[in-house]
Amino acid sequence: MRACHLSLFALMRFLKAELLVALSTCSSEAVLPQLVSKLETLGIGRPVVGIVIPSGFSFNLDGSAVYLTMASMFLAQAVGIDLSWQQQLVMVGVMMLTSKGTAGIAGGAFIVLASTVTAVGHIPLAALSLIVGIDRILNEGRVFINVLGNAVATIVIGKWENDFDADRARSVLHPGKTPPPPAAVDTTKVGAGN
Repeated sequence: MRACHLSLFALMRFLKAELLVALSTCSSEAVLPQLVSKLETLGIGRPVVGIVIPSGFSFNLDGSAVYLTMASMFLAQAVGIDLSWQQQLVMVGVMMLTSKGTAGIAGGAFIVLASTVTAVGHIPLAALSLIVGIDRILNEGRVFINVLGNAVATIVIGKWENDFDADRARSVLHPGKTPPPPAAVDTTKVGAGN
């Protein structure tokens, strides 16, 4: 966001309705159409939004990736399993890869965690009982990060593809705020005294 000279907090205010719907449904896919419309309003071209948002909801679930890696490490520590650094790297790598297959529905990441923990075999499946009770609360954080991460990714890719109107985005995110005038150059002093 810094590269685009936009405020992350202003973007969150702009996407407030979508973030609240996603939090209340615990599903990042519930806001897909509204997010596409809002990002087009922000000044990102339809082709970029049309490619990045749907693929982002399949492959850019940042919140799920963070949750899977942190939850697996927490479970190992909670049940007293000392994983070597090689086992930790394998676990993190596997969790990062399996996060790409997480569905954007409520509890989808927990199902992926359960299947991956079982497949890797370092952590007993019974350890999942430690977090199953609070998974709904954790899911809200995952959804928030997933939606916001996909919006930021769309803005960044729009800028890379030169299909992003930064002035329009600033006027939408900060209505009523006029941009500063370009710096005036005093031509009488150019070259004088040098």
